[in-house]
Amino acid sequence: MNQDYPELQQFLAAYFNQDWVDDHETANDVIDLFISESNLETKTKVQLELDKLILSKKTEQELKDYLFEDIGCYYYYCNEWKDGRTWLKHIASALKHSKL
Repeated sequence: MNQDYPELQQFLAAYFNQDWVDDHETANDVIDLFISESNLETKTKVQLELDKLILSKKTEQELKDYLFEDIGCYYYYCNEWKDGRTWLKHIASALKHSKL
């Protein structure tokens, strides 16, 4: 388990597992599923950890390595987003809007 981002790891590794493309058409569908299945406390914890990771001093390569190797995320955001921070901000925004 990732000590710095345990809730974020649970989300990204579980929902963006190696088979996510078999069950969902888009990454946004996965994010929407997480939002619909998670309680407010879990979403808040993930959002806080996302904010922490976004503000970290990791380079793009370090962020990529971290998400794919350490966290276990199988969504290759590089095909759709200019960088990891932009994708993480997108997720954080979706979580914030889900709490309204």
